[in-house]
Amino acid sequence: MNHLLFIFSVYLLSNCLGNIIDANEKEVECKGSVTLFEGSEETVVTKDENVKVTVDRVKVEGCGCFTLHSKREGRGRSYFLHKRGEHTAEDIGWSKVRSVRRVECESRAMPVWGVIVIVVGLVVVVAVGAVIGFRKYRQYRTVGTEADTLD
Repeated sequence: MNHLLFIFSVYLLSNCLGNIIDANEKEVECKGSVTLFEGSEETVVTKDENVKVTVDRVKVEGCGCFTLHSKREGRGRSYFLHKRGEHTAEDIGWSKVRSVRRVECESRAMPVWGVIVIVVGLVVVVAVGAVIGFRKYRQYRTVGTEADTLD
């Protein structure tokens, strides 16, 4: 009976039709901006741009990610603006901003191979721990044989 149920289940699964829903993703333009505050003056940047501002604070609005640079053309020290909201000069680590660059937010994310290496490393650590644990805590008992029972 179990064999018939298994064969029937395989037959049903093999004859199922699946449809993939194709959502027409629209390319939505990202309208993010960075506002650099120098005292009461504001400099709004929406694309790659060279600036000359001594910032008190920086405000990120909208979508997208940006980097601030201490030198022109995206060179020098950099600070990745990964979240919306305000960042102070203390957060950034310096106050003289010379360029702002729009970057892909995913460019700062961990690559797939990094995740794989971490998972494999964790599996190895757990396996080694399990082997050591089994060897250390295993209790040995002597098992009698026929020769022992005849004596």
